[in-house]
Amino acid sequence: MAVFPLPQLEDNAVLLPSSQTNSTQPQLCDVWRDKKAYANTNLLNQVFGEKPKDQGVWLGFIAVCTDPNEIRRLGRRDIVIAWRGTQTAEEWIEDLRDILVPTRLSYRCKRTGKNQEHHFADGVLIERGFLSCYTSTVRHRQGAAGATVNISTRDLVVSEIERLIQVYEKEMDNLSITFTGHSLGAALATLSAYDIKQMLCTKHNFHQIPVTVFAFASPRVGNLAFAKRVEEIGVKVLRFVNKRDLVPKVPGVCMNENVGCLSKLLHWLPWTYFHVGVELPLHNNSPFIQHTHNLAYFHNLELYLHLLDGYVGSKQPFSWSGRDHALVNKSCDLLREKYEIPPKWWQEQNKGLVKGPDGKWTQPSEEE
Repeated sequence: MAVFPLPQLEDNAVLLPSSQTNSTQPQLCDVWRDKKAYANTNLLNQVFGEKPKDQGVWLGFIAVCTDPNEIRRLGRRDIVIAWRGTQTAEEWIEDLRDILVPTRLSYRCKRTGKNQEHHFADGVLIERGFLSCYTSTVRHRQGAAGATVNISTRDLVVSEIERLIQVYEKEMDNLSITFTGHSLGAALATLSAYDIKQMLCTKHNFHQIPVTVFAFASPRVGNLAFAKRVEEIGVKVLRFVNKRDLVPKVPGVCMNENVGCLSKLLHWLPWTYFHVGVELPLHNNSPFIQHTHNLAYFHNLELYLHLLDGYVGSKQPFSWSGRDHALVNKSCDLLREKYEIPPKWWQEQNKGLVKGPDGKWTQPSEEE
């Protein structure tokens, strides 16, 4: 998941009325009504293999819009939480293997330093692997003294969202929170959006802040009670689904929202899962894409973004709008040979190593 540089934080950026814009076209602002997260589980370390177990794996970031022009265009200041997903075929296979035979647990955890307990609504069940990623503790350094504390990914996200809301409290009517992610990241985006909205609903002045999820290739996250509760509290979820991708079909292969009344009668079974929100189906109708039987490629995020770029309607032909098609082959081999784009061409510069003052190449520390 790419991280783009953000402007210098400007707490005094002012929302300007759309009447001051030059365009005569309807404006987005008229029609709408930097911190990193780490997690620590056996699954994440097996899949990404980046950090020792006690340090955790980089899993996402939190950003806030500070560009006055962009705030004007959106009609609001947006807080974005982006969760990392799997990319390569090997990561995809590990991800799928973990959620094919899931176990769900209800969630209840005591907030650090608070007297009250925050917990999911009665009957809400979450897939164990996703819950573990979200609530696992990671060792973090605090203060100049270098003392370390164990804190969960959830507590990091919740505390930062609360801080940002306090910073922009005067813009409460023009503030929004957006979650996004791909695959595992999409599941965590849905789970964390639900958790944050639950927190906002308990605070009288914050409940009106809109919370939205853009989920790419998301597996099912929880049971029927979870799906209903997400809708009840007002979390808006838009799921982008490649119809040939297997990950959105799990868990709950046999018992899910598509079974109808039977699944609702048997919703108490531990293997019954329900998707949330609205699905936007993407079809592999791009003229740039070759035919393939490699199922892992259909889960690729760049393919999702390419198909979305050319999406006009469910029954409309692909309409390319100019997004570089070479990106599709960053980590797979899906483009037709006539475009002469080599497969799997992306490689992280120097594999993450940094050259120090002494001329030695080393892996940078988490703080750096």
